[in-house]
Amino acid sequence: MHSALMKAAILSISLLTVMASAAVSPALARIRQAFPGADITLIKLVLTLPSLVIIPFSLVSGWLLKFFKKKQVLLAGLVIYLVTGIGAGFAKTIGQLLFVRALFGIGVGLIVPLSTALIADFFSGEERTKMMGLSGSVSHFGGVIFTLLAGWLACVSWRLAFGVYGLTLIVMLMVIFWVPEPESERKGGMVKGRLPGGVYLCAVLGALMMVAFYAAPTNLAMFIENERQMYTSTQPLFKNRQELIEHLKTGTISEVTRKSFAKQGIKLSSDARLSVKEPGKLWVITDKSVKYLVRREPDRLVVLKERLGRPGIAGYFLSTMTIVGVVSGAILALLVKIFRGFLAAVGIISMGLGYFILGSATNLLTVLIAMLCIGFSSGVLMPLLLLRVAKITPSHLRTFGMAVVSIGVYLGQFLSPLVLKGTTIVLKEIDPFRAQFYSLAFFLGLAAVIATVSGMRSLKTGFHIETSGLRH
Repeated sequence: MHSALMKAAILSISLLTVMASAAVSPALARIRQAFPGADITLIKLVLTLPSLVIIPFSLVSGWLLKFFKKKQVLLAGLVIYLVTGIGAGFAKTIGQLLFVRALFGIGVGLIVPLSTALIADFFSGEERTKMMGLSGSVSHFGGVIFTLLAGWLACVSWRLAFGVYGLTLIVMLMVIFWVPEPESERKGGMVKGRLPGGVYLCAVLGALMMVAFYAAPTNLAMFIENERQMYTSTQPLFKNRQELIEHLKTGTISEVTRKSFAKQGIKLSSDARLSVKEPGKLWVITDKSVKYLVRREPDRLVVLKERLGRPGIAGYFLSTMTIVGVVSGAILALLVKIFRGFLAAVGIISMGLGYFILGSATNLLTVLIAMLCIGFSSGVLMPLLLLRVAKITPSHLRTFGMAVVSIGVYLGQFLSPLVLKGTTIVLKEIDPFRAQFYSLAFFLGLAAVIATVSGMRSLKTGFHIETSGLRH
């Protein structure tokens, strides 16, 4: 029997892994305001750049074990994680911020493989399975805690949001005092064999899944707080006062207003409507799911896009999304019994529906519903993918197979903002955030059709998913 303190210390490492990079996502809107000259893709790299660095350093972590003990490598990773995690809050330029975040990825890369390796070292049989399941739950719980705290701190300052990584100090002390050094297993040389081609396909699917899923944490805070100045005009938006009064009565948009917006690349649809928010000071133009505010200032008119809420709300919504993912993962065995071979299609449909709702969102309630749908899918799709890898990979190559899929997952996280930026180039007339959400909904719809066909085939050939030992 192992002590409860040792178990707690090993599980505490998992708090720092899942959503380690995305923990400060609620602060993105404020970071964007702090560096107004930076391209929005650079701002999103604050979250995704560590994922790129994690890939090679998760392999470096294994190589270092030839020369150092596991606990030494783990503590080195924790020190880097702590210093660079908090240190990002002291950056003075976007370049400095991205550099420190890249160093942060080194720390995560050293920690990630050891978080599960220690469980395999100290536990076996049913106890190992139980600890693996608890590790998955704890890692998601860590995502909830980090994003909630970051959202709250971001309301004060974006720099304070990086203070959430200070929790690493507690984990470090637990590891120092309660995690012993596992026995060395350097016998027998390297494991030989070739991975099945299906494992590499799963790695590609994992990357695509993360490109879609990571659109939520990288965009949500900026999407919610996206009241930004579109343009200013020294010319009136109506020919005269009488025309303004007439259009206010009917709620229609004048031709002068349409031309003014069009000059700035904003095409108002025939459904656009005009209303008064503050007589003589503030008007609202509602065009489908988008609202523009026209504010009168002494010497000009300022046109802004209305925001949905504040960055702290993004923290709550992302935490809710993570909790739903934990729940859907915990009842996966039940979901498999209900949906059988169509569960993957259900998960994809749920994510696609979530992004469609998010693209259409005009209030915080619809944003919350969207996050619930995306959260449900995240708790279903990733475990199904890992189960597939476990099924098709020989037991002696399973760890390597999981590592290959993990590389695909982290690569997808990094590529997400870069890939989705292409949708904003194609769909120029739509708000860039909504363009990404609608594009994802479309492609996920196509993926759902493919998954449904695959599900029909699996029923014909005999469907079976082994859920024992699943790590949620």
